[in-house]
Amino acid sequence: MPLEGVPLSPKPEILTVDEIIRLTKIFANLGVDKVRVTGGEPTMRKELPEIIQGISSVQGIKQVGMTSNGIALSSKLDNLIEKGLNKLNISIDTLVEPKFEILARRPGFKQVWKTIDKAENLFNMLKLNCVVMRGINLDEVVEFVRLTQTRKLDIRFIEFMPFGGNDFAMNKFVPYKEILTFIRTEFGEIQKLEDEKNDTSKGFKIPGAKGKFGFITSMSEHFCGTCNRVCLHGNSEVSLRDAIREGRTDSEVEEVISRAVYKKKKQHAGIDQLMKLTNRPMILIGNPNRFIYLLRPFIPSLNFVSYYSSLTHVDEDGKASMVDISSKPESLRIALAQAKDFQVAPEIMKAIKGNNLKKGDVLAVARIAGIQAAKKTSDLIPLCHQISISEVQVKFHLNQIESSVIIFSRVKSRFYTGVEMEALTSCSVAALTIYDMCKAISHEMSVSDVKLLGKVGGKRNVGTIEIPDNLSLR
Repeated sequence: MPLEGVPLSPKPEILTVDEIIRLTKIFANLGVDKVRVTGGEPTMRKELPEIIQGISSVQGIKQVGMTSNGIALSSKLDNLIEKGLNKLNISIDTLVEPKFEILARRPGFKQVWKTIDKAENLFNMLKLNCVVMRGINLDEVVEFVRLTQTRKLDIRFIEFMPFGGNDFAMNKFVPYKEILTFIRTEFGEIQKLEDEKNDTSKGFKIPGAKGKFGFITSMSEHFCGTCNRVCLHGNSEVSLRDAIREGRTDSEVEEVISRAVYKKKKQHAGIDQLMKLTNRPMILIGNPNRFIYLLRPFIPSLNFVSYYSSLTHVDEDGKASMVDISSKPESLRIALAQAKDFQVAPEIMKAIKGNNLKKGDVLAVARIAGIQAAKKTSDLIPLCHQISISEVQVKFHLNQIESSVIIFSRVKSRFYTGVEMEALTSCSVAALTIYDMCKAISHEMSVSDVKLLGKVGGKRNVGTIEIPDNLSLR
């Protein structure tokens, strides 16, 4: 809470219970299955049990979580769990009561720990959020971790980040690796836990401990590019409240959400820039337009959008666009692709090796098809550039023991953009041509594992561009 306090939101500006449930249904229809209620402070809302029950009753929602300061939660907890709450985070930055009152701008330390003691036995793993600040609570990190040895707690250390009213200064910022060094010095061996693909926290554990701890490295090692949650602190967010109050249909609101997700950045600005930006106090995130945020949007049709910043074929509105390469320097471009596991029936392998198919020489036709496909890639892949190709090599290895064909395609050009797609298309079409040439004998064929082995040219070189010389090639 900023020292000067915050203005209260007029009731008409806050989402109603029905609006919250409607938005939850819209998100669930898009593939969201986890919802977190945040604030401000959720327990300030008298309809909280009704909101939790409404969210948990939406088809497709598997998890309903909440982040709270814990002060007024203890007496409400049983009812909220009965209504469907199954995940809980409690924010607490210190284990020292006088310091708590300074940081929270109010008393309540004992009430928070009363909630923690109760909640620990009601949830599979209770999470405690702790923002680490040099000169304020860095010296308490070890004691927080010590709690995990005997208690079922997941302590999440959050890097201090600039927000309006939080008096951010670089001399208070502590990168997670420094915090980890403090912990290792005290406990010695630390077990690194395997994180999920889209986790925002790096997990660790003291061997034999009941609980665990982790780091949310929002400043020193950004994770926006792999995070699949809706960003909470952007100044360019959209108002879903306004969208539904304007009378938009569910489909139209879905379109608003889709556009917003498409615009999600790969990473936030650096510390130097964030310190100069005007940003709301953390307690005002969610006001006045929202009471809840629906997080972890597992949207199958939009699953790639978290990475949109690195997708050069997607513009800021989420629309497909061709990349302008006119300003790029011309350079040598080479790419090598492979179709590694083209399984064929034994009788097909015998016919290919003996070159006795009625349609003719299978490998010769497939080679021509592969070369032609490389030259025609821009006709097949909509946003590929028409490239002046210098050379295409298509080679085959017949593995009689495993009854499989390995196909290599190496494409070369001097141009402004790479030839990876040309090599991959060449391999794929060569494989399909073999299928077409041999299907009269048997349909027992499967094409799989088509991949890029390497490329040179452009910003970086990757892998290898040389066809293996230890194989018998045709």
